[in-house]
Amino acid sequence: MPSRTARPRRAAALASAAALFAAAALAFGAADAAARATIALDPGCYLSNEQGSLLGTGFKPDTTWTAKLAGTRQIGSGRTDGKGRIRARFTAPIYKGTNGTKELSLSVTDGPNVASTTFVMSPLTAGFSPQSGNPATLRVRWRVLGMGAHRGVYVHYIRPNGKLKKTLRIGTTDDVCGALKTGAIALFPFKYEFGLWTFQVDTSSRYAVTTKPRVSIAFQVRRPASRRRSRRRG
Repeated sequence: MPSRTARPRRAAALASAAALFAAAALAFGAADAAARATIALDPGCYLSNEQGSLLGTGFKPDTTWTAKLAGTRQIGSGRTDGKGRIRARFTAPIYKGTNGTKELSLSVTDGPNVASTTFVMSPLTAGFSPQSGNPATLRVRWRVLGMGAHRGVYVHYIRPNGKLKKTLRIGTTDDVCGALKTGAIALFPFKYEFGLWTFQVDTSSRYAVTTKPRVSIAFQVRRPASRRRSRRRG
C-alpha cells in the first residue's frame, strides 16, 4: 500500500510534467507562428503595369517560389534567400476599368508554405463637372483618381497657342489610390481667351509634357453667338 507521503510526490510530479508539456506546446506554437509565411506589396495600389515591391518572410531558405494572381495565373517566380525571405519587383497587371478601383489577390508559395495578400488596381482619371457653361462664371468640382497617396494635384492651363498660362493646385489626394474630390472652384481663375485650351492634371508643381502620371483634358472656349453675329454684320 503506498505511503501517504508518496501521493503528494506523485501529484507534484504529474503537475510538473503537465507544466513542462504546456510550456513545450506554447514554445512550439510560437515557433510555428514565427515561421508562418507572409507577404506584402508596396505600394498597395497600382495603375496598369505599374511597378512596386514584393516582400516576404517565413518561407523555406534557398528555394524556388512562384507568385499567382487570383490563385490561378502565374505571374512570377524567384528564389528565397538564406533566411527564407523574398524581395522582388512586382509588376501590376493591365487594368481596363475606368470608373473605380478593383481589389485583386496575390499568393506566393514555395511548395509547403503559402502566403497571400490583396492589392488594389486603379484607373488614372481626372475630370470636372459641370462641363459646360459660361467660362466667366463657371464653377466646377474636380474628381481625380490614381495619382498616388497624399500627393498635391495641379492643373496646368495651356493656352490655345500652346503656351502655359497658369498652374493651379487644386488639393491633395487622400487615400492609397490617390483620390481627390474638390468643392466648387472657378474653372478659369483668371482672364481667359477664346480657343481650345488644354488642362494637364498631374502631381508636379512645374509643367512638363513628359510628366507621369498625367491626364490631359481639352476644353473649347467659344465666342458668344452675339459677338459672332456682330462681327459678321460689321
